[in-house]
Amino acid sequence: MTGVPVVLAAVSIAMSGFTTAAIYAIVVTDLRLPTTFLGVLASAQGAGSIIGGLIVGRLIARQGPVAVGAAGTVLFAVGCLARCLPWVPATVVGAVVAGVGLPWTLVAAVTAVQTHTPVALLGRVSATANTAMFGPLVLAIPVGSAAVHLGARPPLIAAVLICLTAVATVSGRPLTLRHAH
Repeated sequence: MTGVPVVLAAVSIAMSGFTTAAIYAIVVTDLRLPTTFLGVLASAQGAGSIIGGLIVGRLIARQGPVAVGAAGTVLFAVGCLARCLPWVPATVVGAVVAGVGLPWTLVAAVTAVQTHTPVALLGRVSATANTAMFGPLVLAIPVGSAAVHLGARPPLIAAVLICLTAVATVSGRPLTLRHAH
């Protein structure tokens, strides 16, 4: 069951890279704001990450890493969808929501790896999980940059669909994975 949260984190993190150029395009082209507004969005996403980070531990204790990873992936998708709206407040709220979701997926995956891997294998499994979660960024960022040639919104909509498909794919499995004592 360690694999499900790792896959959800990999998808969410890859889609965060895939949508980077699209967010720039939304800000500059659609909202007609200076590039300095990206600092506002980065701060909003950072604030969301702090909020998400403060509550993720309690959520994992109650719901388990699979459910929290799925919820984080859905929140990231909702954040991408909000950024599609041509309205500055929606873009800022989308950044906050995405900021909450991303650390949920990462912490859920790391928690699953740490709690369900035999101690003798923990280093190797952790390294493999980290590669699986962050490796796809290498391709996601340039592919997302190329996808912006279709417009700013198509990459964001694609990220929403990919994230929701990942959650739907694992939804047939139990969404609670508690610590086995």
